[in-house]
Amino acid sequence: MPHIIVEHSKGIAKSLFIQRLVGNLHDAAIGLDALPTGGIRTRAHQVVRYRVGDGEKGREFIYLTIRLGQGRDDATKKMIGETLFAVLTDFTKDHMEGGGLLSLGLEIQEINSDLTWKKNNIHAFLKGEK
Repeated sequence: MPHIIVEHSKGIAKSLFIQRLVGNLHDAAIGLDALPTGGIRTRAHQVVRYRVGDGEKGREFIYLTIRLGQGRDDATKKMIGETLFAVLTDFTKDHMEGGGLLSLGLEIQEINSDLTWKKNNIHAFLKGEK
């Protein structure tokens, strides 16, 4: 963990290069000591059918869901959220200042360790063990 999930409206992908946002978020996550590099997963999902606000065309959204394993205190989780939200707001700043109508959000979800199963050899590889 963590998983950084970028959910976005189809229309915003016409104005913003979402793959760059994925890269920016992933790089920022790698830079946080609270997150193990080998566990970071960043992905984007485009939503084709959606309505935002009053439902008029041109209202778009980007919503980040950060899924973390248990064990981090609230201050650490808040720091992770604030760091990644700053990446998102910086990435969209010009679009919003230029009049683009865009709703941004971020939520952190904690995954119950008793109800998740994982197998990962990336950690060992990054440590030079394999």
